[in-house]
Amino acid sequence: MKTYAPFFEWHEKGPKELGIVEELILALNQGGGLTLHSPREFSPDPPDCVCFDTAGKPIAIEVAEVVCETAARLTAQGKDVYRHWGPGELAEHISRELTDKDQKTYHGGPYEEIIACLFTDEPALTLDHAKKELSQHAFGPFAQLTSAYLLFSYDSGSRSYPVVRLTLRR
Repeated sequence: MKTYAPFFEWHEKGPKELGIVEELILALNQGGGLTLHSPREFSPDPPDCVCFDTAGKPIAIEVAEVVCETAARLTAQGKDVYRHWGPGELAEHISRELTDKDQKTYHGGPYEEIIACLFTDEPALTLDHAKKELSQHAFGPFAQLTSAYLLFSYDSGSRSYPVVRLTLRR
């Protein structure tokens, strides 16, 4: 198991992704943004998970981690490092992840929506930093993705998993 940004780490990929999607759905439903239910792992991947909207229409959710691979690798080698995200770097990283997710061939559709759920436990990446940087950026255009979110690890102050909605261009 990895030791850098490990909050969401789990020994199996499928249950890990389902748990992340469940937290995203809970946060979105509590925030009044969407009402989704009944998430489940999906095979063959992609999508990672499928859930349903209030009309019973299927929603595909594709999951990806926002993490500094270099810091993760160095930490695994015993070095005590973390990533400082400079201006624009978070948006660049997210843009690459979303482009990758948009280019996939999704099985089991058609889907009413295709949502990208990005998640992070980066130790030096704050919700305030993400909101400030990402509110000034529109990602895309995308052919398939209909919405995207950045889910943070659990925040004990708010007793929730903070979520930043990402602006997509169509």
